[in-house]
Amino acid sequence: MKKMIVTDLDNTLYDWVSFYAQSFDAMLTELEVILNVPRKELIQDFKKVHVKHGNSEYPFAALELDCVKRRFPNLTIDEINEKLDQAFHAFNSTRKRSLVCYPDVHDTLSKLKAMGVVIVGHTEAPIRNAIFRLEKLDLIKYMKHLYSPQDRYHEDLNESSKRWIESYGDFIFKLDEKERKPNPSLLLDICFREGVDPKDVIYVGDSLVKDIAMANKAGVDSVFASYGKQHEKKYWDILVSITHWSESDVARESKLKEIYAHEKPAHTINKFSDLLGVI
Repeated sequence: MKKMIVTDLDNTLYDWVSFYAQSFDAMLTELEVILNVPRKELIQDFKKVHVKHGNSEYPFAALELDCVKRRFPNLTIDEINEKLDQAFHAFNSTRKRSLVCYPDVHDTLSKLKAMGVVIVGHTEAPIRNAIFRLEKLDLIKYMKHLYSPQDRYHEDLNESSKRWIESYGDFIFKLDEKERKPNPSLLLDICFREGVDPKDVIYVGDSLVKDIAMANKAGVDSVFASYGKQHEKKYWDILVSITHWSESDVARESKLKEIYAHEKPAHTINKFSDLLGVI
């Protein structure tokens, strides 16, 4: 039996594409009315802010939009926040409804932990985003640690945000933004920190190019979460329109796909509970 599972979060434990696209779309609809700005212009402004922060879900992006600055040139951040409250409410209420775990995630993680398997989370989503989702979905109780990068402008965060992150103490291992998949050294470092031999580890994720290729190169059993690729096109298109990816990011992704086009997972699961048969 394997001793440790390192699991990706987005589109492995929950459908990130679906919940985030729906929530963002609801916010856009409200912003169109509040600002009297066409959706196309809003999307262009959001993309600009997302590229700056290297994050397509930067929490305060709406406050930095060029169209917002033009609409409210003399207001403070707190006053602008109040003006946009209805848009933020639309995002939050939609997220509350649509952010849910895939079936059997809780039951499977509970069984794995009871079996003595160490469970570690790993994501390229910034810490604030990752922790919020794990909290909301009540998943932290199953995990020993979370490996996640800091915000690009971590030092510019307000003190309450910093204290919230620090309150998790040793549960969080802060990765450098440059420590990106599919670098096998990243996964090997996780194994080393956890004191588990790579041959006794499983890595589960939804990306053949990033998750599976990384695990294979690190000598870790790779598990492809095939269900994590089942997105509705309309949701995917929304995310593509606001992506933080720069031209260099697009070029990097294309190169990775070319290099790892024929990568094969050691195992493929069609639902998260299939992990119990792999372990």
